[in-house]
Amino acid sequence: MKKRHYTCENCGADLVIDANAESGKCEYCGSVYYIDTQKPAEVHHYFGNVRITPVRIVLAISVVAVLAAAIVILSLYFSGVFGGDQPPVSGKFMHEKAYLYEGTYLVGEDMTAGEFVAFKDPAKERGRVLILTDPKASAGTSACIAEYRFANNEYFTVDDGLYVKVEDCNIFRIGDKTVDATSDGSFEGNTVLRGGTDIPVGNYVIHNEDNNMRYATVKCVIGGKEYKKTLGVRIHLNVGLGDYVYLTVGKLFAEDRAPTPVKGTEDEFLPGQYKVGSDIPSGRYRLDCGNTGTIAWFVHNKSGSAFFGEEEKIKPSTMDGYLDLENGDYIYLYSVELLLADGDK
Repeated sequence: MKKRHYTCENCGADLVIDANAESGKCEYCGSVYYIDTQKPAEVHHYFGNVRITPVRIVLAISVVAVLAAAIVILSLYFSGVFGGDQPPVSGKFMHEKAYLYEGTYLVGEDMTAGEFVAFKDPAKERGRVLILTDPKASAGTSACIAEYRFANNEYFTVDDGLYVKVEDCNIFRIGDKTVDATSDGSFEGNTVLRGGTDIPVGNYVIHNEDNNMRYATVKCVIGGKEYKKTLGVRIHLNVGLGDYVYLTVGKLFAEDRAPTPVKGTEDEFLPGQYKVGSDIPSGRYRLDCGNTGTIAWFVHNKSGSAFFGEEEKIKPSTMDGYLDLENGDYIYLYSVELLLADGDK
């Protein structure tokens, strides 16, 4: 039988077709040819089992262009180019109840003035909030009014016209997110607790069993006044609405749930603060300063408040002294130990 010879236009292979056949197929690439004495053979290309045509090529290009445009538009929207009520977000750390995420915001336009709380990104070591007069300023410049770097959470207040720069944290309105207690109902770690928000208003105890932390300082803001108290093995706090406890050491318990105070080897009460009738019984006690008489002091507070001023500190005139304590009193010991007087044990 007579054969016709062609060259495959797709792969260049030798294409042999019967002289009487109306079509042929390349045995190498699968391209199909239609033979017509009036016109040259047609070659059709395939992608898998799909025949490639000009219409299909145009449709594929159109779909890719639409998808690319959608991605660009969404990126511009979330970067804040189109403005609107939605603040720009980074997408790195976004809590579902957060008011603001990472970014820089103008108070009075992007956010309201007032008090807020920031919680750091759990994946980061610290969060940071900068309060600025210039949105392009950084920490350490005259345009930086305040810098907050925090291990867990931090409270801050801002006024209209200032800028708030948020890094590695989320900003919440007061009450939208609070600090969680541990399984035993206490609070611990580097955290700030707000009375009436994170913890109920009431009396609290910071309990400490770590001897290396007995001289650590705990800060409180009570009634707008700042106090710093040396921990010892125990200190008491009277927390009101809007007061703050900056907890860095020990564990914070509600007063009626606090563990028994740690005592010394001779059953003495160690440096710290105690509430008479709650931590220790009322009665006569003996003060023991040991070899620290020059730096030892105590505060006997009968006002019902766990806080005191510097003027209330008393230095024992001798190495030993006696003290009568009544229910409701507070006794704060620094480098002083307290024992029940002989005969009262």
